[in-house]
This record gives sequence, structure tokens and C-alpha cells, in this order.
Amino acid sequence: MKTVLVFDTDDPKGMQNTIKIVEHLAQEYANRAPRHHSLPFGKIEFIKTLRSFMTEAVALEDLTEATSLRFAKRFSDKVWNQKEKGERFTP
Repeated sequence: MKTVLVFDTDDPKGMQNTIKIVEHLAQEYANRAPRHHSLPFGKIEFIKTLRSFMTEAVALEDLTEATSLRFAKRFSDKVWNQKEKGERFTP
């Protein structure tokens, strides 16, 4: 199968669509994962997420757990999973 795509640098939306198409084709036909993840995150939502992280960390009795990589990973997994579903993060 051959596909020809036009990458028009004067059309920002068209460029984004072309990137999505190429990533999809690469994933489907070349068994390659996309080069980047595009999870939208607004500045206010990001600030609220940081505040939620701090609140959960402070609520822990063990300070070493609150500053651990494991705790940060569990929290980030929660955020990431909701964002992949197209939802806003809610603690």
C-alpha cells in the first residue's frame, strides 16, 4: 500500500492531522509506537494537579513514602490514565 500525504506548512491544523495519520499508519503497518504522546494539559489544570499531589503527599504519615519515586509514579499513573481516557484529572 502506498499513501501520499501533503504536509502544508501554511496549515497548522493540517500539519497536526498529517502527523496523526502518519503515526497511525506507522503503528498499524510498521508495528511502531508513536513518537510522542499528545495529552492536552492546560496550565490551570496542571496547577490543580500539582496541588492534588501535594495534598496527597502531606496526608501520608510517612514522609519518606511521600517523597518516594513509587508514590510519584502511582500518582502520575492515575493522572495519565484519566487523561488517556479524555477526562480531566480529578483526585
